[in-house]
Amino acid sequence: MPTGARGQFDSKTSPSCAPNRSTAEGSAILGFMRLRFLCVIVLAGLSLHGRAWAEEAVTVLLSEDGGAYSEFANHLSDVLGQVGGAKTSVRVITLNHLKSEDLARSGHSPLLVAVGTPAMTAMARKPPAVPVLNVLVPRASFRSVTRTSARTQDSRFFSAIFFDQSWGRQFALIRYAVPGRRVGILLGKDSAELSASLSAPARVAQMTASIDVAADEADLLPALKRLLSNSDALLAVPDATIYNRNNIANILLTSYRARVPLFGFSAPYVKAGALAAVYSQPWQIAQQVAEIIQTLPASGSLPAPQSPRYFSVSINPQVRLSLELGMDDEAQLLQKLKQLPESAP
Repeated sequence: MPTGARGQFDSKTSPSCAPNRSTAEGSAILGFMRLRFLCVIVLAGLSLHGRAWAEEAVTVLLSEDGGAYSEFANHLSDVLGQVGGAKTSVRVITLNHLKSEDLARSGHSPLLVAVGTPAMTAMARKPPAVPVLNVLVPRASFRSVTRTSARTQDSRFFSAIFFDQSWGRQFALIRYAVPGRRVGILLGKDSAELSASLSAPARVAQMTASIDVAADEADLLPALKRLLSNSDALLAVPDATIYNRNNIANILLTSYRARVPLFGFSAPYVKAGALAAVYSQPWQIAQQVAEIIQTLPASGSLPAPQSPRYFSVSINPQVRLSLELGMDDEAQLLQKLKQLPESAP
């Protein structure tokens, strides 16, 4: 401060003070102002740090453009854009357009969301320097991929919301829908390891799980017929070696002739001829991802792999009529499933 200006300030505030005391008081005031300014800067920095990750862009990597993958990305962007306060934008990249610089840019994002198995596999092979949350991926595929590296085995950095529902929810749907208690489950090479995790949730639902494994295409129908001979229902799992477009017609026809209803894992399977399915739509998975993003800690540590939180139920009325089943409607079944306690993934 110029000498003249300071002298004017001192004379107005304390005209009887000696010059050395005026200097001391002026220095004290300036010191206080500097301290106050420093506190404001620090607090502002803390405030920006708290909002920074919410204001950054989340990178979404789609296995391919269109369909359920794009529906997920669009809904996630909509939900995050509606959150009060700081906004989180969504940067969408398609796997076939992915470049090395895109992964480098994702390092500035708090999170990368890989949508679909191909995107998950790509990130497991060449993971970015940010946590990866995988969505719309089968449980068996995620477990297979996570065996590839130490990084993917740490769920804080490589986690998932599974495409398939918890076993408890699926067994409960069957118990509510059909009178029998014997559930046949046909596994393939991609899902064989799930066998060990089926018995306990089946018992909780007061069901009995019968499991058979089709090692190859030639063993598919023989294994299916063995299961159908002592099952009241057949539970499909998302294993592309078993339930694919080449096999599904034969599986549906064989189970229908045996009068054993098939419970699918998506709405298209119900339309194709499955009796019913509990499944999550892309917008429901997007809602769950948005909630994870909004509560993500500053460390970016992801929650453990988990089943979908929000879900729907579909019934094929023609199949229900043909099998003469007096089951609840979709709304009633959905309400019963929502009342179940959250089960393990």
